[in-house]
Amino acid sequence: MSNNHHHRTTGSALVPTNNNNSSAAHTHDYDIELGTSARSDALGTACHGVGALSIRQAPTISRGGDTTNYSQTPDSIRDRTMLLSNLALHANKRESVSSSRNDAAVGMGLADSRRSSTDDQASINQILAGTGSGNLSRLLRDRPLPSGPTQHHGASAGLPHLDYSYIGAERVPKNAKPPKSDLNRRKPAEQSEDCKPAQIQQPLLPSLHADMHKQHSDAAHLPNEQDFLLSPSRSASDDNYALLQRRGHTLLGLLTMPLQYIPAVILGLIMNLLDALSYGLIAFPVSIPVYAKFGPIGFSMYMLSTAIVQVVLSSGASGFRGANGTMLIEAIPFLHAICSKIIASVGSDQPDRIIATTMASYAISTIITGLVFFLLGFLKIGVLVDFFPRHILVGCIGGVGYFLLETGMEITSQLKLSFSWPALRQFFEPNAFGLWASSFGLAILLRVLCARFTHPMFVPMFFIAVPVGFYAITALLGIDMETLRATGWVFELPDADVPFYYFYTLFDFSNTDWHTVIKTIPTMLGLAFFSILHVPINVPALAVSTNVDKIDTNRELLAHGISNLLSGFMGSLQNYLVYSNSVLFIRSGGGSNLAGMMLFATTLGVFLSGPTIIGYIPNMVVGALIFHLGLELMKESLIDTIGVVNHFEYATIAVIVVAMATIGFNEGIFIGILMACFFFILLYSRRPALRKAYTGSAVRSTVRRLYSQRRFLDDVCKQIQVMRLQGFMFFGTINGVEVYIRNLLEQRQWQVNPIRFLVLDFGLVNGMDFSAAEAFIRIRRLLEAREIYMVICGAERVSEVGRALRAAGVWSDDESEYVQTSLSLNEALEWCENVLLQYYYIHQAALAGTEVPQSYSFVSTPWPNEVHEYGSSPRHAMVSEATQSAMPASHSQTPVAPQPSQLAPAFSLLHQAFLDLDAEQQTDDTLAFIAPYFVHKQLSSDQYLWQSGDNPEAMYVIESGTLRVFVENGVGEYETTESILPGTSLGELSLITNRKHSTTVMSDGDVVLWELSKKVYDELCAKEPAKTLAFVRLALMYPAQGMKAITAYAFCAQ
Repeated sequence: MSNNHHHRTTGSALVPTNNNNSSAAHTHDYDIELGTSARSDALGTACHGVGALSIRQAPTISRGGDTTNYSQTPDSIRDRTMLLSNLALHANKRESVSSSRNDAAVGMGLADSRRSSTDDQASINQILAGTGSGNLSRLLRDRPLPSGPTQHHGASAGLPHLDYSYIGAERVPKNAKPPKSDLNRRKPAEQSEDCKPAQIQQPLLPSLHADMHKQHSDAAHLPNEQDFLLSPSRSASDDNYALLQRRGHTLLGLLTMPLQYIPAVILGLIMNLLDALSYGLIAFPVSIPVYAKFGPIGFSMYMLSTAIVQVVLSSGASGFRGANGTMLIEAIPFLHAICSKIIASVGSDQPDRIIATTMASYAISTIITGLVFFLLGFLKIGVLVDFFPRHILVGCIGGVGYFLLETGMEITSQLKLSFSWPALRQFFEPNAFGLWASSFGLAILLRVLCARFTHPMFVPMFFIAVPVGFYAITALLGIDMETLRATGWVFELPDADVPFYYFYTLFDFSNTDWHTVIKTIPTMLGLAFFSILHVPINVPALAVSTNVDKIDTNRELLAHGISNLLSGFMGSLQNYLVYSNSVLFIRSGGGSNLAGMMLFATTLGVFLSGPTIIGYIPNMVVGALIFHLGLELMKESLIDTIGVVNHFEYATIAVIVVAMATIGFNEGIFIGILMACFFFILLYSRRPALRKAYTGSAVRSTVRRLYSQRRFLDDVCKQIQVMRLQGFMFFGTINGVEVYIRNLLEQRQWQVNPIRFLVLDFGLVNGMDFSAAEAFIRIRRLLEAREIYMVICGAERVSEVGRALRAAGVWSDDESEYVQTSLSLNEALEWCENVLLQYYYIHQAALAGTEVPQSYSFVSTPWPNEVHEYGSSPRHAMVSEATQSAMPASHSQTPVAPQPSQLAPAFSLLHQAFLDLDAEQQTDDTLAFIAPYFVHKQLSSDQYLWQSGDNPEAMYVIESGTLRVFVENGVGEYETTESILPGTSLGELSLITNRKHSTTVMSDGDVVLWELSKKVYDELCAKEPAKTLAFVRLALMYPAQGMKAITAYAFCAQ
């Protein structure tokens, strides 16, 4: 028996047997053997599960929780459906009324049409008033549909009338002609004198309107040169003059075009200067003595890096027109970490060697960042960046915010911040306190004002006004510049003989400690890794803000790679496309590559002029900028994320900020990644791998079976337990599945709902680790001990899940019949139902005392001599009760009314097919009446019975073989939805309703069937309507049952 489960099941056969009541030559009774359909892919693995519903239990409708938080609630959708239905009914009624008044409406004028439109509008309002209290109903009631002149015969009522009066007007060029097809269609209307404008053929007007409108629109934009060429009355001198005039306007436009970008360029330059003062001045840790005077150097390097990225983005490397680039602010903590490692490795007693090593390390770190950007874009693998958890990036941003606050304290007070009491006391000395407190106070004031003034120009104007107010106050107090510089309120003036290229003189490769440079490579890699995370965030955000479609992230990565490589080889710093500056620049009128080139020229001019401007910048301006940015980043990380991320993610963000503040940036990133991995496992394990679980009573296969088989299955399908699994199954999720199965087998649950089949649907499982596969070994042993079949479906043999199960020995390759595999859930349910039907026929034969054919069995089953064991378990008791309940019905009626000699050949088949379908109707008389009209027909293998869209020709009752029903899935492919077994009928609905077939039916092997043609059916409806109606009631039982099964499978298994 163990090998039988590998073969493909075939259609049930109808075996003719001798009948004592029948002596006619062509009269047969048919004993229908246990049948299984051909393999059916009905709906495949796209179906999911629902809660189990037991027999005789009232179903409970579940709405899936609170639906008020969704934009489309079931009530609102139902309201719209009802509204459209009422509108459709109204349209049908209106067409019917209009058709009945067709002759009278031909001669009606526009006034009557307007009255008809008004009446139609009132009718629509009445319908809307009766659709309930839905929001859409009230909206349409308060805002009626537009009305206007209608076409004849009441068509298009309530729609605005198009004005075609412009056709033929002077504004349409003479050479603009409608298509010939349209002219040909218009000739009959134009030749008829009685035809009015409103009676022109209706399908023509919108098309002609669109064509003429397009030609008029195209002609309206013809260049002036062409206008003159179209006019034969103009001379050659006039044409030459017009051509020169146009060329002059074009040249003037080219000369004046840059002027419109000047405001945006000025704004962009101001933003670059402000960023240079906040970022460039702290590119080196100026609180360390060896870097004390590196503020102007950082300023120059910042301006050079910004100019380089600006020219690259504006030269066409980026898909954004007018995009702005600047130095990467998040790079500063990593650069300071490089400086600290260099000092610790080289020693503070070698300042020249420290400086040379620092400059080389800065340039190499930029080159490494550029290489990473370039390779990601060149290899088109920029999508890999999207796999990095965003909350780790948010935590790193918070760490940068803390670093800026710390740096702001140091650069304004000119003291080194450390958490010791002597160091903290220095920050509260009068001069130091005034320096950092004034800057911090300005930052707080700015944040308060930003809540009131949201214009993007407010922040730049604020920092322009601060120096003006500062110098106004110091002038009133009589404080000179020397005193301000000596006390730290204004930065010291750089040496006059220091050129813009001074930082190049600090490169000394012969004095560079290359061993120390190698030590800083991990920090450089961390900087490169952190830098690439901004592109997948800034690029899509900028595309949305500027309404730019089809932005290629890989192209932007290439642009970033080129700009950073150029900046690194020129000895400067990292750079990137900055979102906020780009949006402000583009919205200010700089949405052009020319504007970007102008911004590059002005930025390069500032770089070439040197860092002299720094000597006139108040300390509080730079401090306020740094504090403002630090507070903004901390708020974005620790405050704005409250309620947005879950508790685990927020804890990760907080830990990253603390770790970066106390340990280091590389360490903070590493800790964040570890925590993200841990919390991912924890969160994913909380998502159940069991999507839904239900019994066979809730969902059945889509096989169309005999009524007696269906009635038996209704009572015993609770023995089928379906578990629909989902996601990636690993050690964190498999435990819940195993616990659920053990609870099913618990003694108390077993007495209530004993199961014989456990169907495991892996259709939504995308992977499995070794721990999960090993757990299924334990589950298999547990099920075999209870003689429960494990039926695996939805997993292909060569898939990752299939390979994992086969490697663990949980597949149907071995000799155990208690592990079965099927391609789809529908096939698995069909197999389980067939096994239950096997029990039914064997038990039925045992109770009747007849011999049981071996063909009835394809799995191990107790035979008649062991029938006493049926009552030994809840499963056997359920089968016994269901069999005894089904047996009387299958023999309750016998054909006694007609005499054997009067029986038609198809009578016995019809009698078994429609037996017990309608207990209140005497089926024998009805079947005896209709049987003579059925004609014998045969189909060869893979032959169409009908195809989708065919007109109905007949209804059929299958004698032997199997038919498969297909539907198109919308993409030109067909899927099996139903299997039709012998003893059942099909084609009734199309025959009765005279609607075209919506499915395709094909034979699965040779099929023998009986046909009732449509011509004969129509004649019977006319001659014997009462008897035909009785048969129609009987015939509709099968499609009703099939509809129930398909509906349950399609919706309950979701």
